[in-house]
Amino acid sequence: MKILFVLSSLAMGGIERAQVDLANALYEKGYDITIMIYEPIYDLVDELNPNIRLIYKYNPHRIMKKIPYIRHKFYDDGMWERRASAKRLYKYFIGKEKFDVEIAFRQGLATKIISGSTNKKSTKLAWVHCDFKFVKEIYDKFKDPARARKAYASFDNIICVSKQAKDSFIEVFGYKDKAKTIYNLLPIEKILKKSEEITLLKKRKTTICSVGRLMGEKGHARLLNVIERLNADGLDIDCWLIGEGAGRANLENIIEEKKLTNVTLLGKQNNPYKYMKQADLYICSSYHEGYNLTVAEALILGVPVLSTKCTGPCEILEGGEYGMLVENSEDGLYAGIKELLQDENKLITYKNKAKKRIVFFETEKIIKEITSLF
Repeated sequence: MKILFVLSSLAMGGIERAQVDLANALYEKGYDITIMIYEPIYDLVDELNPNIRLIYKYNPHRIMKKIPYIRHKFYDDGMWERRASAKRLYKYFIGKEKFDVEIAFRQGLATKIISGSTNKKSTKLAWVHCDFKFVKEIYDKFKDPARARKAYASFDNIICVSKQAKDSFIEVFGYKDKAKTIYNLLPIEKILKKSEEITLLKKRKTTICSVGRLMGEKGHARLLNVIERLNADGLDIDCWLIGEGAGRANLENIIEEKKLTNVTLLGKQNNPYKYMKQADLYICSSYHEGYNLTVAEALILGVPVLSTKCTGPCEILEGGEYGMLVENSEDGLYAGIKELLQDENKLITYKNKAKKRIVFFETEKIIKEITSLF
């Protein structure tokens, strides 16, 4: 059976990592896998099984964005992908090759491309990785919200990575009968093995850690404010932030302005697990999420987790049973982190519960749920 996945790139991110892990697992089950990307970013390519076909489809129309006169003269919004019909996009990006299953693994352009499929025999699936009530990217490359909604009508099933993500999708777009919840697959053995790799950076004191793209929605700026307050309280801690993104410069300015010498930006890491495993506490400071792989990965590594109350982590932590959930605010983060850092017994309790949660991420169960839709 031939399966096609379409997403923007293999950048270092949660969606992309989920794509690589799922593709690898399906290949091991005997499926013929092709991944098509339309942005030439290959951060995770070394983690992809070399027998999986990876295609980069260059978009020549993007040159129009660089020529203002041509853009103004011939393109009313400067975006060919937005103006073009879904069928035209499918013809350009996919062409005549036939697949048994066609999957849009990201909202926006990937969804629009597969929604234009002319392959009447294929099963069509769309993945929902975020809370549709908050993320405007869901309308990216569509002329208006109505066309984005219409695109999902062409899919056989909509796979939402959490129950809350499913509820949000239904609230925004409908299609209740098509929407299903299937959690992201996690390669437990690989995560544990990679966590054993040696790192030059060693924990010196009580350390908190957070992993994710450096962007506003992840709440890193307010986490830095919390670190400043904890420093003022006399708590002797280090904070490691792993990831890259457009928000890095802003975070560097905050760190310098507040003299947060105990905060280290570790940048993009192909193996974040060797750092996460050393942490005494993992933090998710996000304003909103879809699933948040790193919260699940921290549990697999036996690291206590504290998260703001948002889509994904609430389910992964089962309402606070397997980690601390706090109000989605700076004050909520501050009070929760301070409480755990000052209560060693509570921290140990969450560490023990994290280890028990590993059964929640059983690979075979998730693979069966997905392949039952083919």
